[in-house]
Amino acid sequence: MSKYSHLIIGCGYLGKSLLSKLPTDACWFTNRRHPQHNSEYQIILDVNNSETWTALDTVDPTRKWAVYFMLPPSQIDIEQFPVFLKRLSNYPLEKAILVSSTVVYGQQEREVDGDSEVLIDSDRAERQYQIEQCWFETISGSCIVRMAGLYGPGRIIGRKLILENRSPGGNPEAWLNLIHINDAASLLCCMVENSATIELGCDGHPIKRRDYYKHIASVLGKPAPVFDGDNDANGRRCNNKVTMERTGWSPEYEDVYLSTTQLLRD
Repeated sequence: MSKYSHLIIGCGYLGKSLLSKLPTDACWFTNRRHPQHNSEYQIILDVNNSETWTALDTVDPTRKWAVYFMLPPSQIDIEQFPVFLKRLSNYPLEKAILVSSTVVYGQQEREVDGDSEVLIDSDRAERQYQIEQCWFETISGSCIVRMAGLYGPGRIIGRKLILENRSPGGNPEAWLNLIHINDAASLLCCMVENSATIELGCDGHPIKRRDYYKHIASVLGKPAPVFDGDNDANGRRCNNKVTMERTGWSPEYEDVYLSTTQLLRD
């Protein structure tokens, strides 16, 4: 039996992958409205609606909690968020992990890792960083994992676009940072067992968008797409070395070309 009561707030694509790695007898997960799974461990919770917060009392109170918060920023009421976190902090939290995004590192061309300073250069980055700061200020002993772009079964970036013969927007020379869904979930499991504060989840092998889309097109038997975006900043290159050293985690899926080829052919 797990020493924790695990609670996944926002059981979407990443949450479902994490759920498969956690002990089934001690893992609760939330949905905002209607049940999506036939499970006694599912609770209906809307972080923006205080009338639903008593659902947290369902979680086993006899053990320490490991909480994984992974709601998209667009689904969070910024004004209500601190109030919800204050309520959450009243429970016996042992670990509280916020899944964030590498967007807070900005679009300036540079290499970043878990120790890099943020660079807030967009409204999206500002909103994400505001959520991070609120998390740190309200939840004692909390930590953050800034994830690169998630891909895996059922989610291949650019697949639909290529099949529909549409042109990608943006800079073809910009860097694309990715992480396989299984590696993202395994990193969250590692975070529960160490004292890291801020880590970066990525496969450690950034690739140019032009090369990535050319590869996806080739596997699908389509012509390489022509980009129609501006040649703006080439963006950040994410390095996972520091995170691997601190957490003991390492990605299983480091070669995005090999991984996406297998996924597209399955």
